[in-house]
Order: sequence, then C-alpha cells, then structure tokens
Amino acid sequence: MRLNLPEHAVSDRVSKKFHVHSNTRSTLAALDGPGCIRHIFLVLSHPLRTVASSRKAILRIYFDDEDVPYVETPAGDFFGVMHGEGYYDINSKYLSVKAWNGYNCYFPMPFARSARIEIEAAPEGTAAYLQVNWHRYPDQVMTEQRRFCARWRRENPARSYGEDFLILDADGPGQLLGFVYGVRLLDDSDRWSHGGADNIYIDGEGRHTAFLRGIGGEDCFGSGYGGNLHPVDTHLYEGMPFYTHDDQGFSRPAPRLVGYRFYDQDAICFDESIQFRFGCMKNDICATVYWYQEGAVRPFFKMPGFDGLLPGAALPSGSCDLPLPDRGGWLIAGPVSSVAVHKPDNSGLAWREIRAHHGFVDFNHHFRPKKRGVGIHHTGMACFARCNIKAPRATTATIQLAWDDALTIAVNGGLPTGLGDNAAFRTKSLDVSLLEGDNEITIALTNESGSNHGGWTFSFRCMTSDGVILLPQPGHYSAQPAGAGDA
Repeated sequence: MRLNLPEHAVSDRVSKKFHVHSNTRSTLAALDGPGCIRHIFLVLSHPLRTVASSRKAILRIYFDDEDVPYVETPAGDFFGVMHGEGYYDINSKYLSVKAWNGYNCYFPMPFARSARIEIEAAPEGTAAYLQVNWHRYPDQVMTEQRRFCARWRRENPARSYGEDFLILDADGPGQLLGFVYGVRLLDDSDRWSHGGADNIYIDGEGRHTAFLRGIGGEDCFGSGYGGNLHPVDTHLYEGMPFYTHDDQGFSRPAPRLVGYRFYDQDAICFDESIQFRFGCMKNDICATVYWYQEGAVRPFFKMPGFDGLLPGAALPSGSCDLPLPDRGGWLIAGPVSSVAVHKPDNSGLAWREIRAHHGFVDFNHHFRPKKRGVGIHHTGMACFARCNIKAPRATTATIQLAWDDALTIAVNGGLPTGLGDNAAFRTKSLDVSLLEGDNEITIALTNESGSNHGGWTFSFRCMTSDGVILLPQPGHYSAQPAGAGDA
C-alpha cells in the first residue's frame, strides 16, 4: 500500500496507562496534524481475569475532526482476535498478537488536521496500556486524500442459502486492504467452508466493472481442505491463526475458527463503489474489514450494545444493518434449463423483487441449490431479470453490461439480442432507443463454470447521451419473460 506522504517525518509517541470507567468513552490519544499513525500497541484487561475482555471495549478512531469514526470495532477484533478470545498468535504484515493479549497493528493511517483514538468500556470498565507511534510533518502539507477505515459486523445466526454474509459496502475511490473472518459452526448440514468464499463486486456503475469470486471458505485464507481438523497457521498475508472444536451436541465436534487475508501484493482498488460478501451457512459469523477511501466514511452497520457483542449472543441477520444506497431494483425469475430459454413460452415463472447492489445482480444469492458441497451452482441453467427504465423523454442511451457465460437482452418486447458468451467477467456496451416514460428491459443469463467457479452475476448501467444514469426499477409485468434468443 503506497501513500502519498510528506517527505520529512518527525517521530513521535503517545505512551500511557489508563482506566476507562463503566459505560463511558475516553479519549486515549489526540494527535495534531498533519501526521500518520504507524503503529498501535494495546493491552487490555488480562483475559484470564476478565472473560471475553476483547469484546468488552470498543475502539474508535476519528480523523480530521469528522463526527463519524473511520474505525469502529470491538477492540480485540480490530487486531484480529475474534470470538471474545483473549489472544492467540498472529504474525502478519499488518497485525501482530502475542501473549498476554499484546495487540499490535501496523496500518499506516494518514490525517491532515487531527487524529483521535477513543475507547468505550462495557459495564465492567477496562484497564489498558497504550502506545501510539506516529509521524508528524511540521510545516508540510498532507496531500494524501485517502483515510484508513475499519468496520466490524456480526450475525448470529447468518442466513443459509441466501444473501452471503456482508463484510463491506463502501463508496470510492479507495482500496480494499484486507479482512479478518470468524465462524462458530451452528449449522451441521455442511462444513462451514462449503458456504462459499469471497465475492467482491467492484464499480458496477463505473467504466470498468469487476467481479471476484472465490471457491471454498478456507481457500480464501490460503489453505486447502480446511473444512475440518485444520492446523493453526499465521503468515505474511493470510492465515488461520485460531481453530478449535466446540461440543455443540452434534454427532461431530463443531469448528470455531478465524482466518485473515490481506490484499497487499494483489491490490483491490475501486473507483465508484465496492461490496464484499462471504459465502455462509447458518452460523455465528463476525468480520473486521480494513480499507482506504477518500471522503467521509459511510457506516453500513450499527454497533449493538455490549450484550450483542458477547460470544454466542443472538444477533439476527439484519438487526443492526443500516440502509445501503438505493441503486434500483429488478424482478428475477428462474432457474430454468438453458435449453428452455430458446422456447417462446416461458410462462408460469415465479417473479420476485430484489434490490440491486451498486449495479450488480447476483443470482447465486437467490437461487443457490440446497445441496452439500463446495460452491454448488446451477450448471446448465439460466435465470431472467426484468426491470423498467423510466426515461424523461425519447432518447438514445448506452447500456453497459458485464457478465460471464451467455447473456441476451431484449428492449421493449423486441427480439432478444445475444451479447456473447464470456468465459470470464467482461464488459460490453450497446446503444438502445428509449421511449419517453416506461421502457422494459429483460435479461437472460446462463450459468456455467467459466473462470469464476460458477459465478452467476451481471452488472448493469444505463446512461443517456447527456450522461444521466437511469436506475432500473422492478416495475410490474406479466409472468412471461421475453425469449432469450440465442442464450
């Protein structure tokens, strides 16, 4: 990660011991800019004396006098220690954890005017040691616009065979740096890792759209066959530093584990937006994500009370989620045999309404087969998506689509146009004539393995000749989609 920092740095340090009283927030360090935090060392209450001590304090970091914190996570989870554990060894480029809960991070955190580090304590209060090593840049100007961000999110239980677990939803420009992921298995129907892996949706309404899809959950952390009996490991950019088994009353022990992944040498940049999800089953899941972006951070999750932070506490899916940006919606139907899309009559399909995520529609979220195995998908099938584009006047517009496998599009009931069969997720544009008012768009997309392990996703952008983006809306249509032609 290369940042545009001033040339001459003066080293500085905050070093202190403190006690934060019950249910209070305390500022532990206030730094004057321009500057850049280079290292944070934190030791919380001793884990053998305070159960789940790493979840009984919330860390927040503010930059440049913004009211919304750029960093907001339980203190231990920020440093990669999940599930309320006191500590386990982590030895990576950005995170280092040692006994007893010696938490270290090495994320560069630039700021122009100020930085403030705050701890909020649970009803028990907390005691801690803190060191912040940072650089001052006196008589210089901070031109770097990106700011370091981190957010934590948890679901207990997550949804099975539905929307994958949300890790990040952010606006660009920026760069995804990495994440830490914790799972406590509750769903004994399959291995935790067979829920899937990382699914990253980049710039769905931008010029160059990208979709990154993983295979099994453990593969994201550089491990193979990690669904069971995995030895702990910790490496420079990825690892699974915590892996144990709990007796949940199943016929076999239930894994409880943590993995981390940093996109350092394989940088993931975004201009317009990014959404990051991880395939899941109905388990207790938590994650801390780290990224850089320009501008104020937009929260997507509201930190629950301390009762909702504790290991095993119920925190139903969606209960603390904040609204995501409205980027329109679609009606979707399927799946049907990819042969059936050639038939003129596809009546009888059941349509459902969904919201688009920054221009993306992922059929795997809605039609994943309920079968055991890693990355199960509907090979040889197709799905339909239908929307209404409301144009302020009759005009020409450019529709930009990105997808893999075979895609066709029909406009206002006309003959479907095949846009080709992409082996990888690639972009193509076509010019269409829009009527004043409502315009019907129907898309059919097949699902083969391609190069992204059965990804079943497309992105959509409709832009008028004068640069206005028209958002898709679900509309209300008959139950018969337009034929998909040569899909």
